[in-house]
Amino acid sequence: MIAKLTLTACMLIFTLPITGLVKKPGGEIPDRRALAEVRTYCIEKSGLSDSDRHIVDGFLKTESKPKHLLTKMPWKLVESCRDDNPDAIATVDFVPLNTVRISNGVPTGPGGVPAGPPTSGTDARDPETQIKVLLTVGDSSQKLLYRIEAMPLGTDRPYTAQIRPTEPPSHGGPVERLDAVYHVFWALINDLQGVRGATTK
Repeated sequence: MIAKLTLTACMLIFTLPITGLVKKPGGEIPDRRALAEVRTYCIEKSGLSDSDRHIVDGFLKTESKPKHLLTKMPWKLVESCRDDNPDAIATVDFVPLNTVRISNGVPTGPGGVPAGPPTSGTDARDPETQIKVLLTVGDSSQKLLYRIEAMPLGTDRPYTAQIRPTEPPSHGGPVERLDAVYHVFWALINDLQGVRGATTK
């Protein structure tokens, strides 16, 4: 009897880590089942500046090649968000980390302390501004399906040689922005693998 109870206890100990182990997603997933049902998607770029749109287009072109990142994406990318009626719409936003508030034409820091010479405004797309990239995925009704953000990690990518900034490298330059874009899509693909595996069990 004691041997049987000991065997049962050992089996429970060994099975708990396996059955209880759930991979935590890197991004926010409000509805796993809805995300798992997506088959096609588009990328909404109308809100991007010309330079940021160029970065996203370059990323899509490079990473859609064989053995590159987007070939691992379980969704099919369509060209038009309006005409192709995709299941999901992805939006890429370049968000400045250090937002400077303007008071009477003078940039102010915490507590309203002047932070620099007078200026007419701040440009969130300034290449000297440290940024993070926010990737948001929603359906046609604007219901949130997924959200993830990433900062440039400074890792070498095959596309870095394709971009030659006109200014010295910075936290928010083209290469850094492209690196952050790569990492939000990398996180999305990893999370989709977990979601699809969980919903098909």
